[in-house]
Amino acid sequence: MNTTQNIYAKYENETLAVNQFAMAHMGLEVGQTALKVDSYVVACAPFRFSLKGGMLLAVFSREELVFFQRYTNAMAGLKLVFQTGTATQPMKIFARCTLKSLSPMKGKDSIGLITVEWRPCPPDLLSIIGDYFLLMERLKVEHEDFKGKRIPINPVSSGLMGYNNYALASYEGSESKAAVFSIASDKLEFLLPIQAPALEGGKALQVKLFFRSYQFAIAGTVLEATRLPNGAQKVAASIGFSPELVDIIEHYRFSERFSIKSAAQGQGETQQADSLNADAKKNKSG
Repeated sequence: MNTTQNIYAKYENETLAVNQFAMAHMGLEVGQTALKVDSYVVACAPFRFSLKGGMLLAVFSREELVFFQRYTNAMAGLKLVFQTGTATQPMKIFARCTLKSLSPMKGKDSIGLITVEWRPCPPDLLSIIGDYFLLMERLKVEHEDFKGKRIPINPVSSGLMGYNNYALASYEGSESKAAVFSIASDKLEFLLPIQAPALEGGKALQVKLFFRSYQFAIAGTVLEATRLPNGAQKVAASIGFSPELVDIIEHYRFSERFSIKSAAQGQGETQQADSLNADAKKNKSG
């Protein structure tokens, strides 16, 4: 049983990135996040969450940034809104916190990086973050289970996975369109056009995949790159754990099993109908 104490003890040092995948699974309504400092309300976007605190992004002018830095270590309040799949009404959470720091984001002076510490983490927020960490644990187990189990990319599998048949491979500063023809939780296989740079085994690359549910990039390593007679390259790359990809593969495997079961059931019903028709004809002739 995962009590509040157990969840905190287990995940107190874990941090989650608030990306498209996390927002979808937590039901976070990003556009409704706001930090209240003194009598001011700052619209912001969650960047990182943990059971101890969070990091937020907000747009500031240079003068505004200097002004709000005076509230370092002051009490504040963060408004968060979540819309879970089963709830009819959104869940509104007001988390009391301490504004620990406010600084410009490196390379983006107009973006302020705000760090807050919960005082304490509200129970509902703790439950939402804890559930997400539990999801990550389960997906990591699925990642291991799905290793080496290739899914050929064709119209049927693309439809079940919601794959848009579009991918981009980045290698040593160059980006090329990639035609993915096989996916597994630990490996991608794809073709690159003739104008793409020659890939070398053992070197790092990144592949961005476009699905209806998510668009995400996966870091990987070139396992093998073969030049085909037409000049294109056939590439196999090992990839690390991607929660988005494992989640998609998991749903695909379920849909695949359901489709096979439905097809088998339909075939059985057809055979039974044929048998009944044959018996009826036999009785009639008799």
